[in-house]
Amino acid sequence: MSESLAALPQLGGAETLGEQLRAAIEEAILNGALEPGARIHPDELAAHFGVSRIPVREALRALDASGWVEIRPRHGVYVRQRHAAELEELFEVRAPLEAQACRLAARRRTDEQVAELDALARSARDAADEPKRFATLNSRFHDAVVVAAGNDVLTATLKGLRLRVQWYFAEAPPRRTRHSVEEHLEIVDAIREHDGDRAAELGTKHVLDTLGVLRAQMDAAAAMDGDESPSDGADPALGDPEGSGAVAASEVSDPAVARRA
Repeated sequence: MSESLAALPQLGGAETLGEQLRAAIEEAILNGALEPGARIHPDELAAHFGVSRIPVREALRALDASGWVEIRPRHGVYVRQRHAAELEELFEVRAPLEAQACRLAARRRTDEQVAELDALARSARDAADEPKRFATLNSRFHDAVVVAAGNDVLTATLKGLRLRVQWYFAEAPPRRTRHSVEEHLEIVDAIREHDGDRAAELGTKHVLDTLGVLRAQMDAAAAMDGDESPSDGADPALGDPEGSGAVAASEVSDPAVARRA
């Protein structure tokens, strides 16, 4: 896993060191530098970032609590796997919320917001064959729809789903990303025309179509590979994030961080 660490983002910001580490590891999970099922070795993370094991342990416990990693006693720390049941639950909640966001955006949008939505959809078209970049642009598009909706409660609710949806969407096949772009452009047209009902209908269809593709993708992967969790022997680092172990460093960008105690 050492080679994964090189892709980790740099530390920085006003947050505590533990919070910076949590954000860096979460970003690496979202962008695929740390893949589902990958083992994370706390000691190697500490060495890579030049910090003690205490903030690493704090970061991993926070990620475990938020569902991004799993701390398995006497086995280790692993990036969580994607699960079909969670995918279904996410989209059950997401579909009506996204529909309402589209409906409200059609009612309240400004010309500047329509222009931003159109630009994001067209930028995503250029990234249709780059799953990770497309997933980021896709998330930005949906965020922009919610901003145009002008409802703070809806914004906060969808924000809680967005990162997990983005993580699942990173696995969407290229054919889905291309269809998704066209659906985004149709939604933009409905929002531009102040057609709330049409925008909501298109938003619902868009979310459910995406669910169908991701569900089929997961089913195919499960049939080919099974749904087994990786295991390479007992390691106290899993039950105790301070335990000895190594963390992939090659997938994290050079942190250029001075050593910290």
